[in-house]
Amino acid sequence: MKINISKKDRDMIITMLENGAGNGRISLKYPGITRTQIENIRAEFNKGTAETKRKLKIDPLLGLFRRGDIDIYALYAAEHIRYAYSLMTADIRLRVMKFESMIDVIGRAEVERESALQARLQNQYADWFDKCGEERIKVGPILHVLTEPVTLKDTDRYYGYRNGRSRAYLIAGLKLYVKMFHPKQGIKG
Repeated sequence: MKINISKKDRDMIITMLENGAGNGRISLKYPGITRTQIENIRAEFNKGTAETKRKLKIDPLLGLFRRGDIDIYALYAAEHIRYAYSLMTADIRLRVMKFESMIDVIGRAEVERESALQARLQNQYADWFDKCGEERIKVGPILHVLTEPVTLKDTDRYYGYRNGRSRAYLIAGLKLYVKMFHPKQGIKG
């Protein structure tokens, strides 16, 4: 016996699926729903091959945003933190200086220099990292979620936390970044 699923229920089921809920958990919330109905909803929003679908993991930030736990500025903060972290942990590369038209640049700004955006984000990251320590917000789980293809549950397991501890650190850390720097847009480039 199939049940009728409203648009609101369908959206809730999609959110549950994106957050890793299994068929059993969905059937507890929606008694009478069939496995076929759940699989049809899963197939509608997830358009990849079966092999690709097994490998993909939903960004935990998207789930937090959809549930209203974080706002758009926290998503921008996450992007800023990811970018700054990637800049700081990138391999050191040798830069080649171009001497062509050297005469033209004497007395003006340098030809090649680190952009002001990159420097500012790295400084903000360092300040945020220090402030997290003062506020007793653990940065390790935040960076784990932001820089690795993992779920919040994976991060809890990795750090040995009870379910939900990484989520609390992530939300607190992003809100702190927003409070400190008020990011109004994502990174372009």
